[in-house]
Amino acid sequence: MTTIPVDVPPALQISDLQSWYGESHILHNVNLNVRRGEVVTLLGRNGAGRTTTLRSIMGLVGTRKGSIRIDGRETIHLATHRIAHFGVGYCPEERGIFSSLSAEENLLLPPFVSRTDQGMSIDEIYAMFPNLKERRNSQGTRLSGGEQQMLAVARILRTGARLLLLDEISEGLAPVIVQALARMILALKARGYTIIMVEQNFRFAAPLADRFYVMEHGQIVESFEAAQLDAKMATLNELLGV
Repeated sequence: MTTIPVDVPPALQISDLQSWYGESHILHNVNLNVRRGEVVTLLGRNGAGRTTTLRSIMGLVGTRKGSIRIDGRETIHLATHRIAHFGVGYCPEERGIFSSLSAEENLLLPPFVSRTDQGMSIDEIYAMFPNLKERRNSQGTRLSGGEQQMLAVARILRTGARLLLLDEISEGLAPVIVQALARMILALKARGYTIIMVEQNFRFAAPLADRFYVMEHGQIVESFEAAQLDAKMATLNELLGV
């Protein structure tokens, strides 16, 4: 593992974050830090505020207050397109691929968002996702759910983003595809990417994450390292019913 100098700021630092959709107050003083190269998982029941946390990082909620620093730079008042250019990639639960285009056309569309990282090449993408190479000429509507999920993540990797926000990428997929996505997470971690995952599938997330945050009612109620997972299982059973 590459040693990060102590004076390098976290990839993401959230302090006292509050977020609203209209008049609905969803997040209440959320605090979390993600170090560069980490995989961090947000756990919680549906409606706990996990997706809203990712959307708040991207500026996709109605109102935000508090602080969101990406690589030490404040982004709380920035528009979504400017936040993306800090090297942030967001894969929403609904995937959002262009279904009328082929898989390869989807991969050729994303603009670069980083001045220092030109993103993965098409060949690198196909090496990581052999299924997409086989289906590169297939329309998005003809791809399986798992292939669509792979394509959604692959598009982000094309942009040069190094901080990846992944929302329920394993949901509803066959076990063989979930295993492929797990291998992808480990490969990206080995390449130094920083990943924040929202996951309902605890079995998928548990062996991948370096650290865990548990959310309830729009707040962080528990945080712990992967090494503490066994000791925290009773607490997680109570909070999540895992």
